[in-house]
Amino acid sequence: MIEHFFEYMTSGTGISYAVWYYPVIFLPVVLLMYQMTPARGRRYVLLAANLLFFLSFSGALVIFPIVSSGIAYTAGRIMEKIAGNKELKRKARTKKRKQVLAGAVILLLLILVVMKYADFVGLTIVRISQAFHGNFNWNMLDLVVPVGISYFTLEAIAYLTDVFREDIKAEHDFIKLLLFFTFFPKLLEGPISRFNEIADGLSAGRPVEARNLAEGYQRILWGLFKKLVIADHLAPAVDILFQNNIMDGSLSLAAAVLFTFQEYMDFSGTIDIVIGSGMTLGIHMHENFRQPFFAKNASDFWRRWHITLGTFFKDYIFYPVTLSKPVMKFTKKIRDRFGKYVGNLAAPALALFLVWLSNGLWHGPRWTYIFYGMYYFVLIEFENIVEGPFLSLLKILHLTENSLPVRVFRFIKLFFLVIIGEMFFRADTFGVGLEMFRQIFTNFHLKVLTDSLGLLGMDFWDYMTVAVGMIVVIIVSVLKERAYPIRAKLMAMPFAVRVLFWYVCVLVVVLFGAYGNGYDAAGMIYAKF
Repeated sequence: MIEHFFEYMTSGTGISYAVWYYPVIFLPVVLLMYQMTPARGRRYVLLAANLLFFLSFSGALVIFPIVSSGIAYTAGRIMEKIAGNKELKRKARTKKRKQVLAGAVILLLLILVVMKYADFVGLTIVRISQAFHGNFNWNMLDLVVPVGISYFTLEAIAYLTDVFREDIKAEHDFIKLLLFFTFFPKLLEGPISRFNEIADGLSAGRPVEARNLAEGYQRILWGLFKKLVIADHLAPAVDILFQNNIMDGSLSLAAAVLFTFQEYMDFSGTIDIVIGSGMTLGIHMHENFRQPFFAKNASDFWRRWHITLGTFFKDYIFYPVTLSKPVMKFTKKIRDRFGKYVGNLAAPALALFLVWLSNGLWHGPRWTYIFYGMYYFVLIEFENIVEGPFLSLLKILHLTENSLPVRVFRFIKLFFLVIIGEMFFRADTFGVGLEMFRQIFTNFHLKVLTDSLGLLGMDFWDYMTVAVGMIVVIIVSVLKERAYPIRAKLMAMPFAVRVLFWYVCVLVVVLFGAYGNGYDAAGMIYAKF
């Protein structure tokens, strides 16, 4: 019976099922057990919940986060011991600690690469071999990837790097470290957290408070609204459009737009559920989205979208590469030969390339993901080059960055660039994405789209539900962008009004959420990364 449960939960249906099963059944049971347990034992209740949650998706593969935690724990303690060895000179201590860090990071990445990228690398070698008339073969491994491996691997690397930099002390309590890496709300989709931000709170055994419980479930409800009412209603249409994408440019554009909406509502909605779950326990995780479509350019967009992933790459790839001695020497040579302006662009460009290559690979073993990373690398690098001339042009035209025409132009430009990037991201292959892009400009017939609206797995009420839901999200986003205190205003209402408001919100999610056949397979988009 338990085997059938594991098989169900690891399927697309199981992951979608978890969207409502998790906050309605699993989380309340965990909170109840946690609250009933004495303070000293509460962290063990959380740890048991973490491991049970992981088991329900990946079964025996629960060994992987335990092993990764063991690697991080051991390497951290060794670096601490070396740092305290005063018999060694400082330079020697730093060198030995760096070797330990490198060894642990390589081991963690090796586990990730073998489990997630082995077949991709093998098939790539086969294709290269065939191009040169070679005879290399690869037997597909078809390994089952542990859920959340990309997330807890990056968190382990961040922990070890912070210990090496002496930003934090090495943790002596293995249970505390394991509790952090496997914390069940963030296991499927993040956000990527830092050890010093939430580990103490997880292990403290603080009681559940009514205010935290209320605020947490309010956030969860908002996430369920975005996920079930908007994203999952769009899922059948997106699937159909991408399966029949080479018919007309209007369908290609519709596919890109609808997938962009679906992905944002799905990912940000799930993150709302995650953050809300943490809030019920008094754990406050980093925000992962901040109204990304109000960004002024691609760089700003990625400071607002998947914020914790961008912060990880900035702190652990961009700055270390930019400030490394080889890169600084390279920058000096470029500056001496081509001038200060070009020289100042050289180091950031190299670091940015590595960041976006890593971003593409992090999403998974597909060339479309790698292209997606390179796409943003080119966009952001181009923006860095033209930003100065663009601001000079605005002065000539007597405009500022906050002028309405400039804001409208930037919004339209960014939205188009984002949906094109998402189109390639979702396409089955790079060739399919390229063909869809070509047809937008060479074979665009709006009538084909209007005639196809009834064939996309959505009826009139589905379209109305999505439209009204989008309007609600847009209004809330505008208010948040203007720093309007939405929660404070709601809490200032009379108690009866607040109860009625949240009751109506629950009814909306229950009545208008996407359920049943045709929707269950939607799953959670970023759970597979």
